[in-house]
Amino acid sequence: MKITIKDVATEAGVSIATVSRVLNKKNRVKQETKLRVQQAIHKLNFQPDHTARSMIMKETRTVGLIVPNLSNEYWALLAEVIQDKLWEHGYSLIVCSTNKSADKEMAFVKSFTVRRVDGVVFGSSTLFGSSRHDEQLANMLKSLPTVSIDPSISGLNSVVGDNLQGATDAVEHLIGLGHRRIAYIGGPTVSKQRELGYRNAMMNHELPVLEELIKRGDDNTIAFSSFGYHSMLSLLESGEKFTAVFCGNDLIAIGAIRALEDRRIQVPADISVIGYDDINIAALYKPSLTTVRQPMREMGSAAVDMLLELIQCPDGNNVPKKIVYQNQLVQRESSGPAR
Repeated sequence: MKITIKDVATEAGVSIATVSRVLNKKNRVKQETKLRVQQAIHKLNFQPDHTARSMIMKETRTVGLIVPNLSNEYWALLAEVIQDKLWEHGYSLIVCSTNKSADKEMAFVKSFTVRRVDGVVFGSSTLFGSSRHDEQLANMLKSLPTVSIDPSISGLNSVVGDNLQGATDAVEHLIGLGHRRIAYIGGPTVSKQRELGYRNAMMNHELPVLEELIKRGDDNTIAFSSFGYHSMLSLLESGEKFTAVFCGNDLIAIGAIRALEDRRIQVPADISVIGYDDINIAALYKPSLTTVRQPMREMGSAAVDMLLELIQCPDGNNVPKKIVYQNQLVQRESSGPAR
């Protein structure tokens, strides 16, 4: 026989309303009474009917998270941070990985609407532009409490790292080491601000930006490390001379280093390499990777705080908020003076 909230109330010697207040984490219950209700719930192995509760309370205590992929440690770590922070507040997380598919992205947002999730944390897999897909998706997200993390989307609250500043610092570091011909390897879902930072740093020092030394992936690029590997081979085979490369993320950089090793080119003695994000493997790889650290834990935590504020105060200030975090250059073994 199914245990009901009435059974819990009888066991604890309290009213049904008191049990309901304890289940809904209301503050109007004495600690002694709350403990008695919790003991009754545990003794009877009572399982609340979340479907009925969500219909009454108009909330599901769930949040949806959309990321480009979980094979990139950056997104996996962010998902873990967001999940842990939401758990502290009594929410569960539904994680959806799009593998950079615009169709999946749209389908997941529609699914969140049907499931009536309380809010969405959105990590774009397609880098918003001006296409009809982007406009439709943005409108759907605006109908839900949504915080965008990493991409900044007009009309939505967002938490971002200062990619322009971080990329500029990385290339400035290479220029300070004497490098003058610096390549760039990006990717389809790497922030365009990182390439812009590369270009700005070069132009600020009156150094040529050679399009032959710039490699970008297309929409079919899935594995960043493989992309970095083959992009580096392409640069080497082009005949263009360069002494350093700035990569759009750490996985691209690691792939590039592997290609250089296969060609018996030493890092950093022959070519310096810098990545971006400072995922865990960056410090463990050999040579350890010079990179730009994004404060991922702080960003994930801030995104949850912002989202909970939207969920709990739906009639609050409707002006979108944007939090921008400074990124930090971390110098390790993969960058050195130009030969």
